Amino acid sequence: MKRVFAFIIMLFALNITEVNAQKKVVVLDISCEAKEEYLKVSPDIFNNYREIIEDQFGANLIINEETQVDSSLLKNTDLLIILSTLSGTTVKKTRSESEINSIINFVKKGGRLILFTDENRRVNMEAFGANQLVGPFGMAFGDDLPMQRNVGAISFPGEFIQGRYELPYSGSRELKGGIPISVMNAEGGHLHGAYIKTGNGGKLVAFGETMVGLFIGGVEAKMPDGSALVWKGKDNYPFMKELIGWMLKD
Repeated sequence: MKRVFAFIIMLFALNITEVNAQKKVVVLDISCEAKEEYLKVSPDIFNNYREIIEDQFGANLIINEETQVDSSLLKNTDLLIILSTLSGTTVKKTRSESEINSIINFVKKGGRLILFTDENRRVNMEAFGANQLVGPFGMAFGDDLPMQRNVGAISFPGEFIQGRYELPYSGSRELKGGIPISVMNAEGGHLHGAYIKTGNGGKLVAFGETMVGLFIGGVEAKMPDGSALVWKGKDNYPFMKELIGWMLKD
């Protein structure tokens, strides 16, 4: 009887180990910016990511503040999300050539990447390495677009986005290439977000602004004087949930 009981326990333990081994891993990279810069404008941002990634999709979330995004970090990573910097010319670090090559190889070998950029006043594109990362996949970021303040963006229902969602948008840079996900909801209809898929399961999603990656749980920002600024973007949560869910899907 004891042997039977021990055997059942062993099977249970093996099953738990197998389930844990199958858990997806998401790395949210903020290594180019101080964490407090994100918290200033979106105090619940990291809780929102954790709620979607861990509570709703059962994956593990790693918030990377300092570690180099190299092959050792990406070895067990399923999805890499890179948030744009916010403080512009105040560069915390320049992304190394080794990091850039590791991220490119990660996507080419079947990894998934979501990359957020922003206007020149918020991100040093050369130090951030944005064009170096998307260039090999036929995409490119250009210069700042003419300012369209708080006009919002609109998503396209398609392969993984279910609705015509209203997203936050208030200034952006040009984005070229890929399959469109969303456009600015104003004259010009500039491309806001786009994606590509590689032949072996890799996926790359890029945005010309970072608000959609910041205001997941809401679109209200606290200004320095204590007042609140409410942005358009009421559907940002379901959009980000569907995007992350697709990126984690085999």
